[in-house]
Amino acid sequence: MSRKRFFTYLLCAVMILVCAGCGKKNTRTTETPTEQPANQTTTPGGDTGDNGNPGSTLPDPVQDALKNKAPEHYDFAVEVSINPDFLLFVAGQEVIAYQALNEDAQKLEDRCAIVGRGIDGAVEDIVRFSEQDGYLKDGGTVNMTVVNANCPKSQTDEVMQRAEETVQRVTDEAGIHVQSEVHIDNAVAFAPEPDNPPGPEPGSEPGGEPGGEPGGEPGGEPGGEPGGEPRKPDEGCSVCCGTGDCERCDATGVVECMRCNGTGKEGNGEICPDCNGAGRCECEQCHGTKKCPACGGTGKKPDD
Repeated sequence: MSRKRFFTYLLCAVMILVCAGCGKKNTRTTETPTEQPANQTTTPGGDTGDNGNPGSTLPDPVQDALKNKAPEHYDFAVEVSINPDFLLFVAGQEVIAYQALNEDAQKLEDRCAIVGRGIDGAVEDIVRFSEQDGYLKDGGTVNMTVVNANCPKSQTDEVMQRAEETVQRVTDEAGIHVQSEVHIDNAVAFAPEPDNPPGPEPGSEPGGEPGGEPGGEPGGEPGGEPGGEPRKPDEGCSVCCGTGDCERCDATGVVECMRCNGTGKEGNGEICPDCNGAGRCECEQCHGTKKCPACGGTGKKPDD
């Protein structure tokens, strides 16, 4: 009887150990699922951070140039894309800085005079040399995309219209037919248009300057319409404001040489080959005619 009891106790002890082992195994399996959700929650968060600006359609070189290489103050930035891609920073109607966005643009930039010129002059060089080097051919497209703006949309519209006209002129001279397209990136937020209410002009209010005599129209202009604008540049060429003169060279027909900055010499002391030491070159916009390239010197709107 004692042996039977001994084996009975031994069997019970073995069963207890087996049950205890099963309990530990179940404990380990319950810990694994608690770690999995933690890993899953960190992944989406990381993906969101990597995307940076959700919905942005700008290529990485453009975004990098806007963030790290833009001048402190400018009105808007436009990407000129043929295959050579340039990013131009414009203040008023003048290009004040630029970035060559790809290798093809870097090959052209030394031949293009860009900074310090009107956007039409800068675009003219980019298009002309792109055509000469075989990047732009018959049936091609010149894309110009406004990618950032610190000014009203009306300002960019006016400047980009001039750029489009320049593309057509240069390609016509080269004997090729291309399409020029102007786009605005969907992330661009323009500044509000300036308020221009038809308020009373000096002289229309009591106690104002002479000109507001009874019988005069509001605004003090003889025969002016009530609430009319004091100046109406839309009645003439919007580029030269009706003067017919080239605004790039101030109707002189010549401008400071971009290569030597007007010194007439290169860095090594030799005579500048572009201006032959004169320090000034023929105006690239009017080609020495002194006339506004937009209206041909008539002072009227191009479509008049």
